[in-house]
Amino acid sequence: MDFWTWFSIIYVFVAVTISFLFIDENLRLVFMLIAFLLYVSIYNVHFSIKYYYKIRNEPGIKGDRGDPGDTGEKGSDGVCAMAKSCGIASCRKLVVDTLMKKFPEYVIIRDKLTKNIELNSKEKKQNRQINTYIDLLVAKCEVFEKTSDANNNDTTVNDFKAIIEQTINN
Repeated sequence: MDFWTWFSIIYVFVAVTISFLFIDENLRLVFMLIAFLLYVSIYNVHFSIKYYYKIRNEPGIKGDRGDPGDTGEKGSDGVCAMAKSCGIASCRKLVVDTLMKKFPEYVIIRDKLTKNIELNSKEKKQNRQINTYIDLLVAKCEVFEKTSDANNNDTTVNDFKAIIEQTINN
């Protein structure tokens, strides 16, 4: 038997024993009603605490996904502080911009991603392939930037755009 069963038996025994000390029947009845109300109150407190401890660490039912939050502020593009002539300032931005001009589907995918709209399976596959391609071109851009003549930024950018278009055509 658990704690609550023993407590109930002892409580009833003590209450009945004490009620026999009252000579007047009305006082005995009042005492028994007060004892009963006290028992019910203790019972409620006990099971409320027991229930709280039981459900405290259990996860609830998973709800629907909430609305996407507000878009954060646009950060700065940064500055080139390492050298007098930077060459290609952002290889990734150059590659992405060039690919967006060549592939209109990629513009739609990027737009959906910025608006937190879920992509379908075809778009997910295209996005994975294009991101892999972008990673390859960014690595190639960084190597190209180190080996090229960094005196004229416009020709460096145009030369690398030509390389991007050449790889797309192949």
